[in-house]
Amino acid sequence: MSLNYICIEYSHNNMDILSKLKNRYYLILAFIFFLLTFVVYYFTGEGGATAYHYFAPLAEAFLDGRIHLLHKPSWLNELLLSNGKYYVIYPPIPAVLLIPQILLLGPEPNQTLASVFWGAVSVSVVYFLMRRLTQSVRLQIWMTLLFGFGTIFWYLASIGKAWFFAHVASFFFLALALVETFGKRRPFLIGLLLGLSFWCRLPVILSLPFFLIMLSDRWFNKDETNILRKINLRPLILLGLGVGIFVLLNFLYNYIRFDTISNIAYTIQAKEEPWFYPNGLFHISYITKHLWIFFLKPPLFSWDAPFVIPSMEGMSILITTPAVIYVIFAGIRNKTALACWSAIIPVAMVSFAHGGYGWVQFGYRFALDFYPFLLVLIALGINTGLKENSDLRWHHKTLIIISILINLCGVLWINKYGWFEIWG
Repeated sequence: MSLNYICIEYSHNNMDILSKLKNRYYLILAFIFFLLTFVVYYFTGEGGATAYHYFAPLAEAFLDGRIHLLHKPSWLNELLLSNGKYYVIYPPIPAVLLIPQILLLGPEPNQTLASVFWGAVSVSVVYFLMRRLTQSVRLQIWMTLLFGFGTIFWYLASIGKAWFFAHVASFFFLALALVETFGKRRPFLIGLLLGLSFWCRLPVILSLPFFLIMLSDRWFNKDETNILRKINLRPLILLGLGVGIFVLLNFLYNYIRFDTISNIAYTIQAKEEPWFYPNGLFHISYITKHLWIFFLKPPLFSWDAPFVIPSMEGMSILITTPAVIYVIFAGIRNKTALACWSAIIPVAMVSFAHGGYGWVQFGYRFALDFYPFLLVLIALGINTGLKENSDLRWHHKTLIIISILINLCGVLWINKYGWFEIWG
């Protein structure tokens, strides 16, 4: 074999490798997003593991064949006593996400570390979602940066408290459901992912209309004249089976804990904390407070440094993520936008009618339950008027950068310098 032949073969092999890498660049970029996010979230967090680690002992209980805890630490006041056993109020999937850490690193898992990890994975998932929505590489990258560093997701994921970790886990599965919806569109898998998200945060089950609308061409034939043939039941059954598995598991989980299939855990909590829930767990009178926090509530201002202080009661999404304004350009007449609103509105209304406002938080954390649909609308709004593969306009980049700077300041103010006010 001649030296010349070997050189040619070597050159061809290198070209093949480079060609494959070029075609798979998005996998490398997704990993870069994960790595960057993990490092940033980890080092901008409070430091150490959160004390509010309800899911950590629950994960250990699962591995021990239990669904109850053996002890009730004094600082975990949201454990319910039923039939002589202590139960975690919240749905259990976030605890399941901690099991790999226990198997790899041993007992007493670090819930904050898990939150940072799954938060970083979620940012990469958003990148894949944007790839399904737009051909513009620039928009894909900018939207991923917006979500990862220009929304309250950064703060929530970096803390890892049980309430926040539940949002992170729910977002992860819900975003995956959207990736599948804009991809291969397998109803059963979509249903499973929605069910997993539901078993992290119960209100997200109300986003089901989004998936029904987006899959409508699979189950509804508008051109068929025979009314009996207009509806194809198979996709609906598969979607329902996927979701239904976790609905039934939730019924069973509740029955084992509280002798009823209903989600009474939160109702019991509301009765034990009447100062938070003066009119019960849900009531129309709570809506105005939620609307004020979500849409209008500003930070606090001071004559002393740092002059602007985050209110931990919550702040307007228009302040924490100014780029959200682009949802108004997404329209409502196209199928995708209509489907997004069909999910956002019912999920938001349930949150707005809830007696709690999110407790100590940066921004309005309940919005994470419908953030995946907001991201789709923002992307659609920005993409409107952009030519194929054209760069974003100056105002798009400006608002995204401002959103990132605001969340950077908020995370550092709270986690590193303690500059915040719980109320106000």
